[in-house]
Amino acid sequence: TPFGLWDCLGGALLVIGSSLNTGSELQRRAWKKLPGSQGRCYTGGLFSYSMHINYFGDSLMFTGWAILAASVWAFSIPLLMTALFVFYHIPALDRYLADRYGAQFQVYSRKTAKFVPFLY
Repeated sequence: TPFGLWDCLGGALLVIGSSLNTGSELQRRAWKKLPGSQGRCYTGGLFSYSMHINYFGDSLMFTGWAILAASVWAFSIPLLMTALFVFYHIPALDRYLADRYGAQFQVYSRKTAKFVPFLY
């Protein structure tokens, strides 16, 4: 069948999600190579919009794949991944980052969305 609106939406989510994940990690990697960044928490680039923008990108990317797969069962993957990010990985990572970076992380976490930019 020819591409339709759902295919375009799925493809867009796939590209946007992949760009958020990869782009944010490349930004952080470049920052970590700078001499003055040693021992500091990265709060710039795409991570200034969401503390876990890379996880949000993964959720968007796999939702795009599920739409392109055109299967109700395929949606179980992004749903499970997102639930695991929100209820398991993010809380554990936040505890680790709070221990490692202390007050610097607390300031960052108070002013920055946790997962979805501008919302949560």
